[in-house]
Amino acid sequence: MFSHLSEKQLEICNFEKGLVVVKACPGSGKTYSVSARIAKLLLSRNFKRKGIAALSFTNVACNEILSKLDHDFGIKFLIDHPHIITTLDSFINQYIFLPFGHLCMMSIRRPILVGEPYSLWNIQRPFNNYDQYFDKTTFNIDGYLMMISPAQAFHFKWDYYNKKGEVNGHIQNIINTKHHYFKKGFANQSDANFIALMTLERFPLIARNIANLFEYYIIDEAQDTDEIQMKIIETLQKFGTDNIMLIGDRDQAIFEWNNAKPEIFDNKYKEWGKILLDENRRSSQKICNFIRHLSSFEMTESINSAVKTYDFEPLILGYKRKQKKLDDWIVSPTESIQSFDKIMTYFCAICEEHQIPINKQSVAVLYRGNSLSELIRIQKEAFEFNESPWLQNCLHDKNIIKGKHLYENGNFKEGYKLLEKGFIEAIKKQSNNNFYCTNEIIEDFIAEKGGFKNFRTFLFYLINLLPSTFDRLLSEWVVDANENLKAQKIELKIASKNADIKIDSLFGGNLKSDLYPFYFGTVHSVKGKTFEAVLLILGKKAGMNYVNMLSKNLNEIKPEYQEELRIVYVGISRPRKILLLSVPEEDVTQWKSKFLN
Repeated sequence: MFSHLSEKQLEICNFEKGLVVVKACPGSGKTYSVSARIAKLLLSRNFKRKGIAALSFTNVACNEILSKLDHDFGIKFLIDHPHIITTLDSFINQYIFLPFGHLCMMSIRRPILVGEPYSLWNIQRPFNNYDQYFDKTTFNIDGYLMMISPAQAFHFKWDYYNKKGEVNGHIQNIINTKHHYFKKGFANQSDANFIALMTLERFPLIARNIANLFEYYIIDEAQDTDEIQMKIIETLQKFGTDNIMLIGDRDQAIFEWNNAKPEIFDNKYKEWGKILLDENRRSSQKICNFIRHLSSFEMTESINSAVKTYDFEPLILGYKRKQKKLDDWIVSPTESIQSFDKIMTYFCAICEEHQIPINKQSVAVLYRGNSLSELIRIQKEAFEFNESPWLQNCLHDKNIIKGKHLYENGNFKEGYKLLEKGFIEAIKKQSNNNFYCTNEIIEDFIAEKGGFKNFRTFLFYLINLLPSTFDRLLSEWVVDANENLKAQKIELKIASKNADIKIDSLFGGNLKSDLYPFYFGTVHSVKGKTFEAVLLILGKKAGMNYVNMLSKNLNEIKPEYQEELRIVYVGISRPRKILLLSVPEEDVTQWKSKFLN
């Protein structure tokens, strides 16, 4: 059953006891190796009270382990007590936060998880104007409040201390609000992890009991752990958990927005036992040689006989990036799209030449950067902070614009709700800049207008003042809308420098699954996936120049730049045979200098 594993995979499979970190390169079959170890433990040991806790970061990853146990190792029985295969967050919730979190929350009720991915945070009777930030914030390992939503979701600048050295009043108000709702039993997932750690530290008996629930801990994708999650693991280790295997690829840590830091994984690799899994079972040697320029591995060896010697050298191609200088286009949007279409056609032709079927399983076109939205016709709802057209404390303007677009495109119910909320906030913010609209306030406003009939007439009047969003640039549309709304003393505000984009591109919806025969998506969406051929398109990021990054060693650039290059690394490590990297044509020389020398 295990004879086909490589020598290095057998080292993982046969690992007995202790603390060990497996550093695995892309395509090394780390999940397969994890499944092999679980299978061998299940088949060779008689577990009664203490079992195996196999933890990962997504349900998809957990299901992949279960699938491999079934199809590759014949483990067809239900994985249940005393074993679990689940996400790390679910483990924390089930064994620590939900049964014991109330002890640290000072709550008399069992905790309730709110916010993504559980339920919308929508309090009917708000504690104050800061309750809107409850699901957008949490506490870091040192107990300081931190954002878990983009900065533009807050109506103030996030400076923790004022000039007097005191906690910023806005932040203190959020802290007070957090504790108010903790006492009522509410917490988001990040809060749950923070409270779980406090619980283990304050109640050693609880920590000792949980530590003794499982004999083996196997944590997949461990490079994505944050400081609090790793501290929970360390605390359980302190109280008796002495068999822990962490497995991951620090070069694929691309969730720093979720407070994950690859340095945490690196430190454990230095402190604990080590297993290096540097055999690539996915890609050709030429692709392995290409991607090593962004890798912490000195070299990875292709050991898949089907593709190891595949004779295609990865290509770096340039496209014309739309550029505007004052009122004259250096490169027009049309030229830019035509330039990209040529690369797309060339990529498909290469696939056909190499007899690679163009379908969603074999071929992927990936992109990085929302600034490419018009070029590749995708939705641009999720923004990097420095690319967003939405201003702090003006998200009601987004609701009005999106609501109008949805309403015009037949989604009357959702469009009406956004317009209703957006216009009420726009009106109320004229006298209270911190105003936040709740369902209860909407009801009060309807009463102010003399009932629902009068309110609806008033709202339709405002809706009709808005110009059509069809085929309009956001920047131009806002100018016209403000002119029409002037008599109502309503002014929509946006970040003009980021508003040269069609509203259809902003809110038109993501590409339909059947629009293209190949897979089309973000780099983040394909982590862990494999394709025969990949085209990765990179744009330019405001305040983050790839060319400057490429001129330095990875350890010499800022952490946020390192993550950006790790995202590129994930994208270029997906294919087995064909890899094309497309960048702005003015940057091609620097990219080739980095990868092709």
